[in-house]
Amino acid sequence: MRTGPVVSLILSIIVGVLAVVFGRSWINREADAALPPEAAVAVQAVPTVPVLVANQLIERGMVVTDDLFDVAEWPETHLPDDVVVDMSMLDGPDGARPFSLGIIAPGEPLLAQKLSRNMPRETLAGVITPGYRAVAIQVDDATGVAGFVLPDHRVDVILSREFLASNGTSEFRAELVVEDVRVLAVDQNFDETLEGAALARTVTVEVTSRQAQSVSAAADNGRLSLSLRAKEDITLEEPKPAPRPVTPRRQKTTTTVRVISGEQEAAVTTPIARKD
Repeated sequence: MRTGPVVSLILSIIVGVLAVVFGRSWINREADAALPPEAAVAVQAVPTVPVLVANQLIERGMVVTDDLFDVAEWPETHLPDDVVVDMSMLDGPDGARPFSLGIIAPGEPLLAQKLSRNMPRETLAGVITPGYRAVAIQVDDATGVAGFVLPDHRVDVILSREFLASNGTSEFRAELVVEDVRVLAVDQNFDETLEGAALARTVTVEVTSRQAQSVSAAADNGRLSLSLRAKEDITLEEPKPAPRPVTPRRQKTTTTVRVISGEQEAAVTTPIARKD
């Protein structure tokens, strides 16, 4: 068998491949040289910071432990203010870890505002302050401040009702039933981390037993509405009237004594002994 043609074929293939490789390299160099200087933009590395991100779904009330999080690089320019970068930051005085106040999705950075040292309360009865009562008030878009009344807000409860005047005409009046009471729940939601507007039909407020009676009686006599208070608003006590000035009673220094001697009677003024 003649080997000459085979060798020539192999050499031709090698030369062809080398020509393609060198040709492509030359074309790329020429193309790069033809670009204007401003087209060559240097890619700068974005500075990052290691943070803790959830590696699984963390539900409300779960204890935050090391196995629930991984360390990931996060852009330093978009780093939240209260992000947790080290699990040792979560250790309490007794070494206990905090609870999650809400759901933390996988890949979400761990934020301090979503943690609490106290176990989140899961029932309305656990939200009520000892000694107080929960009273539900029916509201609509108008009486419920357009849905901006949320759990842990403070409100005044106002009664609006119709009165019959002496001249036979009717008029509407509004009066304050209770003031500065805490909202426990909106419909069936008593999560204090709820934000935004939530149109509801029932708002539950925290009141004393006497206030509960007033609210229940007012609900049967007219229409109840809520007035939202500012967070910094503090109820001021009614000013007490100034006490009347007391005029000191003048102490008597003498007294009159009747002296009877036989058939004679006389009035004698004598000094009174001072009491120390």
